[in-house]
Amino acid sequence: MATFDLAKALRRLKPQKHLTRLVRRDEADLRFAENEELAGPQLLLDTCVYLHVLRGATPSQVDALLKTRTLLHSAIAIAELTNHFGARIPSNEAERRAQDTLAATIDDIPEHRVIVPSTSVWGEAGILAGMRARLGAYNKGQEQDGLNDAFMLIQAREAGAVVLTVNLSDFDLLQQLEPNAQVLFYRSTR
Repeated sequence: MATFDLAKALRRLKPQKHLTRLVRRDEADLRFAENEELAGPQLLLDTCVYLHVLRGATPSQVDALLKTRTLLHSAIAIAELTNHFGARIPSNEAERRAQDTLAATIDDIPEHRVIVPSTSVWGEAGILAGMRARLGAYNKGQEQDGLNDAFMLIQAREAGAVVLTVNLSDFDLLQQLEPNAQVLFYRSTR
């Protein structure tokens, strides 16, 4: 079993040096898909990307990037997608079809492109999510909400990939705490 070097992670992330409340950066300072070259680093897809593709809510530049770049799929995103099957029992034919489409999408994810968080990712993501909760704008009881996003960000950094997401509010703040990780944002069309 791999071990986690907590001291090394704390030296790298330096939670004690982050004392001021985080605020979202101006969108002009963020990296957006609409300005991105088609060729470039591999993308790690946030859960929202799968859902927007299924709904036809991705802009054409995102569709082009998804066809051009190497795509990585996080076990975290797969867990978030499969959560839908336990959280909601379809009550009509439209909901059954939507679940069937989601199931087919999950089944189509190439196994060799799925990445699983290492012990280091789990440990660093926990620290990062804690920093985000302490310095961000979460309401009481929402502290755990940023943990999966922190997993994705650290996992992408470890894999040398860029997170593709529509989630500006969380990933902008997380990236401020972990500037070595790369994020590519987009706006959904619906």
